[in-house]
Amino acid sequence: MIQYASWIEASGESFIGEILKAAQNPSMISFAGGLPALELFPDQALQRCFQRVFEEQGKPALQYAQTSGYPPLRQWLAQQHKRRGQQVEAEEIVVTTGSQQGLSLLAQTFLDPGDVVFVETPTYLGAIQAFQSFRARMMMIPCDEQGIIPEELEKMLKLVKPKFLYLIPNYQNPSGKVMGLERRIELLRVAQVYDLLVIEDNPYGNLRFEGEALPDLIELGDNVIYLGTFSKILAPGLRVGYVVANPDILKHLCLTKEGVDLHSNNLTQRAVLEFLNEGLLPAHIMELRTLYRERRNAMVQAIEKHIGEEVDMIIPSGGLFLWARFKKIKNSFDYVQETIRQNVLYVPGAVFYPDGRVTPEVRLNYSCSTPEIIDEGIQRLARAIR
Repeated sequence: MIQYASWIEASGESFIGEILKAAQNPSMISFAGGLPALELFPDQALQRCFQRVFEEQGKPALQYAQTSGYPPLRQWLAQQHKRRGQQVEAEEIVVTTGSQQGLSLLAQTFLDPGDVVFVETPTYLGAIQAFQSFRARMMMIPCDEQGIIPEELEKMLKLVKPKFLYLIPNYQNPSGKVMGLERRIELLRVAQVYDLLVIEDNPYGNLRFEGEALPDLIELGDNVIYLGTFSKILAPGLRVGYVVANPDILKHLCLTKEGVDLHSNNLTQRAVLEFLNEGLLPAHIMELRTLYRERRNAMVQAIEKHIGEEVDMIIPSGGLFLWARFKKIKNSFDYVQETIRQNVLYVPGAVFYPDGRVTPEVRLNYSCSTPEIIDEGIQRLARAIR
C-alpha cells in the first residue's frame, strides 16, 4: 500500500481542484479564481521580448543559471524597493517561480513540525496550504476593517512565540482590506518589541483604484520579508516572482531553492527584463486599473440590484476580490453544489480560515469577467442562494 505524507492524508480532496474542474464547463461563470483579465495580457509585446532574447542571448538563456536569479533583473527589482528607508541592493533579492514558490520556500526554510505561524482572519488559501504542508500550526489574529489589530497581536505574542506573522496589507486576499499607514507603523512597533519576523505578501499593491499609495512594510520597519510577483500585473503563466530580505535570510532561502528547482526559468526572467526595459509596465498597469475598477463597480452594482438586501460586502479599493457575507444563511459551503447547477462559481469563506469554521462569507473575483457576464453571474448566484 502506498503511504503518503501525513499532511496529504489529512488534507483530503482539494476543493480548489474541484472548482477548477467545474470551471472547464463553457457555460460556467466563474467568480472563483484569482485570474487576471486574459484580454489585457501583453502577448505581442512579450513575444517580441522573447524573440529578442533568443536573437541576442539565445544560448546563455537556455543554460543553467544562478539560483538567486538573473542579475540584471534583480538589479531592476532592487531599484523599485526600499528596505528600512534605504535603497535595496540586488544581493537582497531572490527571483522565485511565482510568489507562491517564495511562500513555500519560506515555509520550508523556517518551519519545523508543530511551529506556530500567525495569520490574518481570514487569510490566503495558498498560504494555508504552504504552511500546512510543513505541519505548522496556524493561529489567527483578530482583524477589523484595516486588518490585524496591533493590541490583539500583542496579546497573542505575550502567550505564544510564532516563527513569523504572514499578512497581505494591500487589497487582502480574500477580504480586499487595506492596512492604513498608522496601523502599519503600530503593527511594526509591536513586531519590533517582540522580535517578530513579518512576511509581507504584496501581489495586488499596484492594482489601486482609489486612495494614495502606501509605503510597504519592508520600507518602514525591521524584520520584514517581502514577496512580490509579476503574476497579477503582467501574466501569471510567466511564473516570475521574487523575495526581498536581508542577505543572511536569502542565503538560507537559496539553499532551500537549490534542492527544489536549482533556479527559476532563465529564459523567462530575461524576457520579463526586456519588457521592463522597454518601459511598458507603467502604462500596462494603468490599463489594468481602469478595467478592474470598471469590473469592480459592475459587481457592486449587480449585487446591490439582485441580492442587495441579503448581503453585507466589503467594497475593495483595489485588487481582484470582493468579500461578501450572506445575512440569511449559516454556511456558504452548503450552496456550492446548487451554484454549480446554476452555472456560477464562488469560493466559500470557510477555506480561508485554517480552523475550518462555518461561515456565510464568500469570495468573488471580478477581474476576469465583463460587466455583462458579472451581472448574469450575480443573477445566477441569487437564484442558487434562494
